[in-house]
Amino acid sequence: MIGLEKSMNQSTRAPSGKKSAGKTPSSTTEATEQKGRRRGFLIASLIIVVLAIAIGIGYYLIYARPLQTKIIVVGEDSINIGYFIKRLRMEITAGVGGDPTVMLETLTHEMLIRQGAPRYGIEATDDDIDETLREIARGQSEAISDGEFNEWYRQQLNESEFSDSEYRDFVRTFLLRLRLHEYLAERVPTVTEQVHLHIIIVETYEDALEVRERWEAGEDFADLAREVSIDEESREKGGDVGWYPPGVLDSSFMWAAVNLDIGEVSTPLRAGDLAFSLVMISERAVARELDEESLALLRAKVLDDWLVVEMGYKKPEFHGFKNGFDSETYAWIQWQLSKGER
Repeated sequence: MIGLEKSMNQSTRAPSGKKSAGKTPSSTTEATEQKGRRRGFLIASLIIVVLAIAIGIGYYLIYARPLQTKIIVVGEDSINIGYFIKRLRMEITAGVGGDPTVMLETLTHEMLIRQGAPRYGIEATDDDIDETLREIARGQSEAISDGEFNEWYRQQLNESEFSDSEYRDFVRTFLLRLRLHEYLAERVPTVTEQVHLHIIIVETYEDALEVRERWEAGEDFADLAREVSIDEESREKGGDVGWYPPGVLDSSFMWAAVNLDIGEVSTPLRAGDLAFSLVMISERAVARELDEESLALLRAKVLDDWLVVEMGYKKPEFHGFKNGFDSETYAWIQWQLSKGER
């Protein structure tokens, strides 16, 4: 019996040096919880990443992408809406503008000048830009230190929202405009075609018709001018306003200068918003020396005339979000400007 009991005890005892392969309930539960926590962390991380991407895409589509939209294209060059808005804000801050339609023309002209100036050997170097910036920063002072200049320039970038390259390009264009205007003005001919102009200015179209009928009936133009013209200066001279080259006349007077025969009086022409005029050409000269006033007027507008020609040649394109510079684009720009009011 003793031997049998001993034999049974030995058969039921675990072999020496080996562990049981089974797991306790507590260890299984802990492993399951750890696995669940890892899965939850991964899901939460994935949700955060997806949300971040969605927010980033939304921000790009609503704010960043529109700013990259091209708004003006001239040849190979273009300007995007982001820069367009910066320039508008600069004008608004300075109190000198802020009309998007005017800015379209301004920036188009600047692009034409940057492209056209090199044809005449006109340039603005980095040294020219540095010198101009220091002159502006110095103001009425005799000198400015590097530290003072750097602080001034930092403020300019901050207030304008320009990058360094944008601000320097702005100054470069300013210099090119000045130099191109000077170059063209120096080459305005001093002898040119001219007409001897006479005018009568009255308040209404009906008044102008009545005066013309009196002239047709045989009354003298100068006598009529002294009697009815509302322009005091020309009235005293019988309507005689002197010699003019066609290039300084407004569109209606230009038409008269080109189309009227000597001694013929025009039909009523617009003379500003609240008046009408009758025009007569008494003489024409193919080549006549310009007086100082006419020469100054021609030189003052020579760059504008050049830009008109360039616009026809380069044919600028105006773009926006859909159909060119449309109402949606205009409204979005105004919204951006309202957000940036300070």
